[in-house]
Amino acid sequence: MKNKLQAIYPQSVFCCSTASRLYITDFTERTGSNRKVEFHETVPQIPNSTTDMDCLILENSSQLAVVCNIFNDNQFKDNNGDDLSHCECVFFPENEHKNVSLAFVEIKDCKSKNISVYKDKVKTQIISTVQIFRNKGIIEKQRVYGIISFPRKNKVSFNQTIFDDATEYKKLHQKYKIRFLPTNCVSIIDEKKLIAKL
Repeated sequence: MKNKLQAIYPQSVFCCSTASRLYITDFTERTGSNRKVEFHETVPQIPNSTTDMDCLILENSSQLAVVCNIFNDNQFKDNNGDDLSHCECVFFPENEHKNVSLAFVEIKDCKSKNISVYKDKVKTQIISTVQIFRNKGIIEKQRVYGIISFPRKNKVSFNQTIFDDATEYKKLHQKYKIRFLPTNCVSIIDEKKLIAKL
């Protein structure tokens, strides 16, 4: 996976960790775009503060080597050179076996009341990025997850806010072969399986 990404997008930057807890956070709004999405092994703090930042938490109790590729804002282009809609990043096991899974992440560091404003956009951004990866041959038949995180929302489970009902979730899975996980905490079970922690 990493080799394919580097071959097609040579400017790709990767972070790798075996830490038992990992954090993906979006500093864009809180820093006026001076900082963007970041991958950490410890909980980062809100800029100019001693308060912990709201993050997407990846529980990695088996301490798998996890690779994260945070996308550049202008990384994906169409045939006319225009920017394509995409999510924030992708993470996957460092193990290069063909049957590993990978997870595309869209994280919105916004107030809970604004979730409804973004609920359709976040799904579209993940679907678009997965399609780019499939079109480029970066992924083939691997299990694909789409993690939607609104870390400022106190309750971890907000499926009802993102999906109108279970039917919508099933239709999206059947059509795009993406297992959506709306959550702020993901448990990495093994190289193939992720579950949303409630």
